[in-house]
Amino acid sequence: MHLMCACIFKGKIQMTKKLIQSLLFVTLASTMSEANTFSLSQIVDSAKEHNMLSKSIEKEMSALEANNYANTASDPFELYVEGTEARPGIGSKGYEYAVGISKNILLGGIQDQEREVARLRNQAMMLDAQKGVISFSNGLKNLYHQHCLDLQKYRSFKQSFNDLDRLYKKKEKAYKYQEIAKTELMQIESEKNILSAQLHSMKMTQEISKEKILMLSKVHFNGQTKLSCRDMYPIRSTVAVDKVFEFSQSAYEKRKESSNEKLKRYSHAFESVNLSAQYGKELDIDRYTVGVSLPLNFSSKRSEHQKVAALYESEALSYTYEQNMLEKKSVLRQLKSELQSNAMMVKMLSKNYVNYEQKLLPLIKNSYDLGETSVIEYLLNRQKLYTLNQEVYATKKAYYKTLFTLYTLIEKKD
Repeated sequence: MHLMCACIFKGKIQMTKKLIQSLLFVTLASTMSEANTFSLSQIVDSAKEHNMLSKSIEKEMSALEANNYANTASDPFELYVEGTEARPGIGSKGYEYAVGISKNILLGGIQDQEREVARLRNQAMMLDAQKGVISFSNGLKNLYHQHCLDLQKYRSFKQSFNDLDRLYKKKEKAYKYQEIAKTELMQIESEKNILSAQLHSMKMTQEISKEKILMLSKVHFNGQTKLSCRDMYPIRSTVAVDKVFEFSQSAYEKRKESSNEKLKRYSHAFESVNLSAQYGKELDIDRYTVGVSLPLNFSSKRSEHQKVAALYESEALSYTYEQNMLEKKSVLRQLKSELQSNAMMVKMLSKNYVNYEQKLLPLIKNSYDLGETSVIEYLLNRQKLYTLNQEVYATKKAYYKTLFTLYTLIEKKD
């Protein structure tokens, strides 16, 4: 009796160990799977961290700032030296020389104004460049959604293929018992082979799209790396577009500020003064000379023409901006209309697909099993189901492409 209890107790311990090992294995496998799975936010964050375009923009901005300081730096001192051999009519001959320096100095804060004009213009250029970063980010999000749809389509298609494969195996047995004709089996086999080739193509497509996303986002990946696809944007007929064209508006404002600063720059009565000092050594005389040179702007119309040019430039900026906004708003209305249309089509096509799959096709299948419908008619109806399925995914793809094109147009960051 004691021996039997000991054996039972020992068996329970072994079963408990195996159960714990199984649980640990499942937990470890699940953890490893999650570690190799990337969400959309992780993909986007990695792309932002390693984005060469963003780094290029930062370096270009630094280069523009350095050039601005170089171009608006004050003029250097000028040093001039001259020498002469003097041969007077009376007295001994000798050498004469002169040494002097001069410097041009800008007045009225003109140097700071010129620097500000260029700084604002450079900031506008960088704001325009940031729209390229937004376009890349939205393009990456679109690729993510396109891949997820390809993956869903592949899995759905694989399920349909498996259903047909089971039917083929069933009919293969029926053919062996001479319950069906060989032509019927061959027709099912032909359809199965076609689906097999399509399935392989779908698998390759979604694998290639996944690798492209991972490479663009600079994520370290291997053959086990997956994308979550649980965080796709929901399909809605309308999307919030409260803040639009922020980068374009900011760039325009910077250019207007630059133009206004240029007007101030050319409104000075006196722009610069030239100071000079010289020491001259003649045969028997030492000369010390100090000079001041002041350009009289009122004697020339150059500053006036430059102010007029700045005014025209400011007006041209306003007209160009207004025209661009009109065109963008027109495209925005078109994209919103396409988005709404695609969302409605997705809803309608999905409903048709579900009705066909769950109601009509089972009836045709039962009719085929009872011999009331030919194999060709049954296969044609299955192909109709594939077509409906493809239309659903094609419309979803069009929806997301339109969505992220819209986000790029309105310059949406996130």
